[in-house]
Amino acid sequence: MASETRVAGLPVRLNRLWRRLASAVSFLIFGLSAAAFGLVLVPLVRLLVRDAGRRQRMVRSAVRRGMHDFWRLMTFFGLFRCELRGAEHLREKGVLIVANHPTLIDAVLLLGIVEDAAVVAKQALAASPVTGAAVAAAGYVVNDDGPAMVEAAARELARSGRVLVFPESTRTPPGGPVRLQRGAANIAVRTGCRVVVVTIRVSHPLLYKGAAWYDMPMAVPQFEVRVLPPFDVGPIVAAHESIALAARELNERLQRLYDSEMVARESA
Repeated sequence: MASETRVAGLPVRLNRLWRRLASAVSFLIFGLSAAAFGLVLVPLVRLLVRDAGRRQRMVRSAVRRGMHDFWRLMTFFGLFRCELRGAEHLREKGVLIVANHPTLIDAVLLLGIVEDAAVVAKQALAASPVTGAAVAAAGYVVNDDGPAMVEAAARELARSGRVLVFPESTRTPPGGPVRLQRGAANIAVRTGCRVVVVTIRVSHPLLYKGAAWYDMPMAVPQFEVRVLPPFDVGPIVAAHESIALAARELNERLQRLYDSEMVARESA
């Protein structure tokens, strides 16, 4: 009798069962933890800690630890592997961190690494009864209004914080190009902050837009995360008569950077 095809050392059927079970356990833990965080921990911190700044730091630290542990749990289960280069650039202060968005868990990875990070969160997360309290307590920037979003990001950057944004506004389709909206560029040129670009590539489609949580590839996906050194947007702003034109130019430069980086990584 011919032997079964194997993936990662396991028979195909057993591998598929294990990856779905591990995914289910991981997301169950994540959901329960998120609910406990928003419904128990955040109200408790608000009750016991009077200083708003201290509350925010505590909540962000707890988010970072939780995201880091969740990411480690999924790698422990063998759901994917990750190679990270240039992590030292994420320790820079007062920077806008710009990342592409191929999977559901990109924010989990970066929030688990970056200290004192304010992510630009969707309005749906801010309005959710489960996550809304955490978004507010952590002082995250809500992407519901252009001028208000820029002002909130500017306040964060002015105190040497870090703002994390996914300028595509949604996940990239598998094999599709990165398509940037102009929100990140507007924040950068209007605040004059430095920009740190993160490129994320995944070897196999994983938790992409429209994919079910249990829809794990049979092979173990490899995340390749590269963090580029920060750059100053001052020369771009100085070269244009208006902020709008500077934002357009910066967005085009970022778009070209992602196009070249992703093509180079595909052909490597």
